[in-house]
Amino acid sequence: MILSIIYFIIILIGIVIVHEFGHFIFAKLFKVYVLEFAFGFGPKLFSFKGKETEYRFNAIPLGGYVRMAGEDPGVESIDGVPKERMLYSNAAWKRLIIVAAGPAFSIIAAYVLMIFVSVIWGFPQALVDWVVPNSPAAVAGLQPGDRIISVNGNVILNPNETVTFISGQKEVHIVYIRNGQRYKTSMALQELGPQYFMVINGNVSTNTTLKKVGTIPFNPQSQIINGSLLTFSNGATAILVNYQSIPKSKLIGIYMQSMSNKIASVNQSTGFKAGDKILSIDGINASGSLGLQNAIEIGEYATGTGNFAILNGDKVINVYKYEAPSNGVEIVYERDGKTSSVILTHDEFNTFISSLELFPSYSNWYPGPIDAIGYGVVYTNRIFTSMITFLGGLFTIKNPLSQFTGPVGLVKIVGQASAQGLQTILTLIALITLNLGIINLIPFPALDGSHIVFALIEIITRKRVNPQIIGYLSMIGFIILMGFFFYITYLDLVRFY
Repeated sequence: MILSIIYFIIILIGIVIVHEFGHFIFAKLFKVYVLEFAFGFGPKLFSFKGKETEYRFNAIPLGGYVRMAGEDPGVESIDGVPKERMLYSNAAWKRLIIVAAGPAFSIIAAYVLMIFVSVIWGFPQALVDWVVPNSPAAVAGLQPGDRIISVNGNVILNPNETVTFISGQKEVHIVYIRNGQRYKTSMALQELGPQYFMVINGNVSTNTTLKKVGTIPFNPQSQIINGSLLTFSNGATAILVNYQSIPKSKLIGIYMQSMSNKIASVNQSTGFKAGDKILSIDGINASGSLGLQNAIEIGEYATGTGNFAILNGDKVINVYKYEAPSNGVEIVYERDGKTSSVILTHDEFNTFISSLELFPSYSNWYPGPIDAIGYGVVYTNRIFTSMITFLGGLFTIKNPLSQFTGPVGLVKIVGQASAQGLQTILTLIALITLNLGIINLIPFPALDGSHIVFALIEIITRKRVNPQIIGYLSMIGFIILMGFFFYITYLDLVRFY
């Protein structure tokens, strides 16, 4: 935890300094007198004085600022500062550039970092983890382990993009690699599901159908309740212990690999350590992303013996047998090439799962340095667009602030990223700095975006907005932002701790 906080502060220092340096360098270029260049807020920890600017490190490491002569409302002169070097003595277009340079530097830094990551490490492979039987993907011949390299002409630079480029299409054209050979296939999307992943106390068979939940005939609109008696077409019955579901939608029927069964970090009190591989939980094979998720669900909910069943609609398409010991959860794992097993109590298993961080289940592919630069730009463009779409969609969400992560959550995320290695950390830094640049462009009082708007108004009307109005709006905006900050911090504490 301490290391995570240290990493977070170091990352934040770098991100803030880049952002504020954008303001600073253009203020200097336009001869504006810069009084302070500060990291953090609140009381000063230490500082040093340049030729005319004081460089400060303050006690609260959650941001920074560049204070320029004449930016405070009502301040028309400062001893020792020539009037022509006051901020508002400069043309509005210069002030617009000074203000916009901060977000611009943050966004540019994100592109530079992503290009660097792309050139050094390449991109994660988009590997098929599981194919739904009789789905369009299965009929078209896709198999687990196939690497998807493009969908409808869009190169796949992250496994999650596969679903993005498939969703909403009538037909998809997929290029994939199997055993080093390139193949092409096309398929139309088909309504699949809802899909159910059920922990069942009892035995069921594939190719049977679920007929009743309790006394009610089953259909995709049925309300399924844990503890219900399930009746199948072959007459078998079972008790539903727990289930997860995916709504009915138009899909091709593939699940992509995401996490491996190799532990990146875990609570040491559980007896496991980084590098261990989880082979099975209560007899459920933990290889593959979906298999591991299913095995974890068995560990959380199963007792005794029974089945883990996967249903597509009402049809049972896969069944796995579990055997949970009476005194807890049995985990078979591999350490240093040797296979061992251990039984954890359910409390110990919950501690294990809540602290578990896993390595990705894929290796990277490398397109070559020139293509990597171009793909790095393309990938960052896609992230940029998705962030803009996300911010626009917040207005349709009931509790939009719950979608944000504050400093407490970021400390945890940084800790998780540090377990994954330098590539993951640099990618995370790129995402944070890109997010900082975009959010600061929002025309909300106290953010850079509002000052861009004020400068544009002055350029268009040739009249300066009343400094007192700007000051009041900025103060109100700052108070509201602090309220957001404390609320998001509270949500972080609830979510993560």
